[in-house]
Amino acid sequence: MNQLQKMKKMLKIRVSVADSMVLVGIGLAASYWVLESIFNIFTTDDVNFFNQHLGPDINEIWPRIIVFCLFIFFGSHVQFTINNRKQAEEALVVSEEKYRNILQSIEEGYFEVDLNGQITFFNESACRMLGYSREELIGFNHRNLTTLETWRQAERIFADVLETGQSAYLSAYEVIHKNGSARILELNISRRNDREEQPIGFRIVSRDVTERLKDEREKLRLESQMHEARSATILGLAKLAEYRDEGTGTHLERMREYSRIIAEKMATMSKYGEYITPGFIEDIYRSAILHDIGKVGVPDAILLKPGELTKEEFEIIKTHAILGGDALEAIESQIEGKSFLTLGKEIAYYHHEKWDGSGYPEGLKGRQIPLSARMVALADVYDALTSKRFYKDAFTHERAKEIIVGLKGTHFDPEVVEAFLAAESQFDHIRREMQEESDDPIAELKKTALN
Repeated sequence: MNQLQKMKKMLKIRVSVADSMVLVGIGLAASYWVLESIFNIFTTDDVNFFNQHLGPDINEIWPRIIVFCLFIFFGSHVQFTINNRKQAEEALVVSEEKYRNILQSIEEGYFEVDLNGQITFFNESACRMLGYSREELIGFNHRNLTTLETWRQAERIFADVLETGQSAYLSAYEVIHKNGSARILELNISRRNDREEQPIGFRIVSRDVTERLKDEREKLRLESQMHEARSATILGLAKLAEYRDEGTGTHLERMREYSRIIAEKMATMSKYGEYITPGFIEDIYRSAILHDIGKVGVPDAILLKPGELTKEEFEIIKTHAILGGDALEAIESQIEGKSFLTLGKEIAYYHHEKWDGSGYPEGLKGRQIPLSARMVALADVYDALTSKRFYKDAFTHERAKEIIVGLKGTHFDPEVVEAFLAAESQFDHIRREMQEESDDPIAELKKTALN
């Protein structure tokens, strides 16, 4: 049964033309042997039949048959090989024609260049992209289509593709249109090889992104304008609270500079490297000025009282942290996603909390206090100490530093104090520079008008 199944399986195998020719040759030889055997059995005159029909000597037919079989065997395979090669070449021509037709129909520009940079093939999109006709572009050196500076930047990339065989991507490659205008292309560059896998040039697929980049730049410009307008509006609102309490100085401007310096120093500490990102630093710079926004809700009689506050009045003053935090939380709730107001809210609520838990409004302790509020707390106290008030003169930088160091671990986060000490020269420089500006009424008037 198994042998029968094997026989059927063998019979189902497709036999090639060449193998069929070989089988015919073998079949002829076998047929001659069968005929010879039959005639030898049934004829009395030995080989008379063969002498009449095949020649006087029967043995002469064997070389003829062998040659005939060899001719059939080798000739059939030669013909089969020739036919296969012709079919393969025809299929290759058809395939290349289809490939070329596809390249002509795509929107992206397609170039083939040799190792000297001469353009050997391109599609219609490439002509439209560069403004040249087919006659003008063929044989043109692609390096002459760009500026010298652009080619110097791209030359290393082409060399790497040639050396490694790995494709490369160029996001912005400037070319000169026939009309003289500059166009920006995205390029995908790959190496072209011959049949022996030796490099013969490059394939370049290009996409014109000039308009897209213009749109992106315009979008960035508008976003920048909106960002500046928003920051100016926020500064103006914060100024309203500052004017009611501290006059027309540059307290807010100094505050945000101090806060940014602390954040930048703490970002260099390994434990904060991943948390204090450039985005965090920018947000704390923009939101630190909102720390006392809640003072707009404190009555003037208490906020501007020249004498010492009563216990009840001080409790009312302390509500500015809650008022400011609640106001910013209400604004934040109208904005999708996280914004710099998240830090602004934290700062407004908690910049009067103390490391030992003795602050307000919630008496938070240690790392329960948000990092942003811990930073701004020190910046606020430093600026208060080094600024002149109606009830005190400004302290020197050295005296302010002594006070802050003395409050390390009680009022202030020890790590924030270390960041302050690492950047104290920057604090002192900003203090002197911005206080000089605030002492000049003309400069201050111009600055306020611009803001």
